[in-house]
Amino acid sequence: MKTILVVEDSDEIREEISDIFKMENYNVFEASNGHEGYVTAINEVPDLIISDILMPLVNGYRMYERLKENSLTDNIPVIFLSALSSDNDIRKGMNLGADDYLTKPLIPKDLILAANNKLEKYAKIDSKVENLKINITEVLQHELRTPLNGIVGFSDYLRERVFDLPKEEVEKIVNHIYISGKRLHILIEKYLNYADLKMKSIQTSELKKLKKCEYFNTAEIINYVAEEIGKRYNRQEDFIIDTTFAEVRMDEFMFVKIIEELIENALKFSKKGGKIKISSNANNDRLKIRIKNEGIGMTSDEIKNINDFRQFNKKLLAQNGSGIGLSIVQLITEIYNIEFNIISMYKQYLTAILIFNNNFKI
Repeated sequence: MKTILVVEDSDEIREEISDIFKMENYNVFEASNGHEGYVTAINEVPDLIISDILMPLVNGYRMYERLKENSLTDNIPVIFLSALSSDNDIRKGMNLGADDYLTKPLIPKDLILAANNKLEKYAKIDSKVENLKINITEVLQHELRTPLNGIVGFSDYLRERVFDLPKEEVEKIVNHIYISGKRLHILIEKYLNYADLKMKSIQTSELKKLKKCEYFNTAEIINYVAEEIGKRYNRQEDFIIDTTFAEVRMDEFMFVKIIEELIENALKFSKKGGKIKISSNANNDRLKIRIKNEGIGMTSDEIKNINDFRQFNKKLLAQNGSGIGLSIVQLITEIYNIEFNIISMYKQYLTAILIFNNNFKI
């Protein structure tokens, strides 16, 4: 049985709303002002809150803000009720993040429909979150075992023979442990980043925070990221970079993440000495960023299944991770409405293309 909290200072209206939902087999709690509503929400954690706006002590807007500050209640959907019907009043509620806004006098069927729609929407979100947890758990069980087995196996071997082995062999084993540990750390960080980003992408309030950003220079970031990754892989000489000045408006960390993943992907799937061409060009219509490498490439099926967390070309490149990097890129580009395309000729080349049609300036 779903639980609804009705927050309304008018006894008559509050009882009327409560009776409507009780007849629909909802479990109903009541509160006469925003303070009581907040306390009840903390204690009962309802599935939905229906609240008046103009109330004594604490109004509906303030109650909503307090609910969003508490991790117990920040994801509870809220429908505002008010006799106010001006655009400014409605806009204020929606800007706060309210899920709906109904004006009095209320029509019972509209109220029930609004409540059912919100509960169904959030049930789908909960289902997506649960499926994501299952998916990540299954992938992690497989992907983390390889480096973990390396760490445990080599360290156990070293533990039993440390006083009998020559220094050179000890150094070799320690290096294997370090490499496995580093790989494990990178994998965990990427999966945690993806999980966190995926959770935020299906929550309206978190999505709004991600999209509230300022403009920054893309050329500077592309050149900086390429330099740092080139040093890490000792392949600075392999880069050919030709970027033009253009600013985009998105979370700067997310842009860095996209460029990092695409450059690392280009390096992993090409041999040392193979050129990585990074370019950007812009006009009044769009900004296009290309990252091309000559190497193993991807098949059309692999491109279609980026979000499967599959490790592409697993037999040939088992050391190169799980394919989660391109899934991260795919998710970020969806959040910011960036076109993301991959053009590839298998065993010849791969070009990753980002196209900004909005939120950029030159």
